[in-house]
Amino acid sequence: MNKKSIGIIILIGVLLAGLYYLTMGKKVEVIPPQDNAVEERNEEDQVASQEKQVFEIEVGKEAPNFILRNLDGEEISLQDYRGKIVLINFWATWCVYCDIEMPDLQKLDKENEDLVVLAVNVMEHKETVEKYIKEGGYDFEVVLDEDGTIARTYLVGGYPASYFVDEEGIFQGAVPGMMTYEQMNQALQHIRENK
Repeated sequence: MNKKSIGIIILIGVLLAGLYYLTMGKKVEVIPPQDNAVEERNEEDQVASQEKQVFEIEVGKEAPNFILRNLDGEEISLQDYRGKIVLINFWATWCVYCDIEMPDLQKLDKENEDLVVLAVNVMEHKETVEKYIKEGGYDFEVVLDEDGTIARTYLVGGYPASYFVDEEGIFQGAVPGMMTYEQMNQALQHIRENK
């Protein structure tokens, strides 16, 4: 074996180890965002609002629900898409690999009636995201994770990152890094075959 082959094998091993770590039932503590408005609250309300929520990401378990606003300002929930496979893609406009992956996400979304691509932009201004989506001609659902809470809940360590949820809301797995169109289709086929 030459050095290039060994390097590729090591890279594949690292990626598989990362995927295993990411999908094997890690618990994440998320502190709900504090409201900036000053309100009078009784002591019980203050304690309740400061409690930490614990979300679990584990293959075969229900994916943590979230509600985010889309580019039209409408609230979108993961649960809104029950009955369809959901590809949650965490991304940013400055991410080169996200940019390369976007046309494939668009194609996948158009070709599969049982699939929803839910592109979660992480911590960028709405205007920046709108401009990028318009210039790219993309029309899949885009939501804004303005403070990065959902990305932390899903243990996102880099962009892009794709998470697959089946029709019943069950987390099926994640792929850190860019996916090709063929890889996306393989993941969909795997979900469809393992109902």
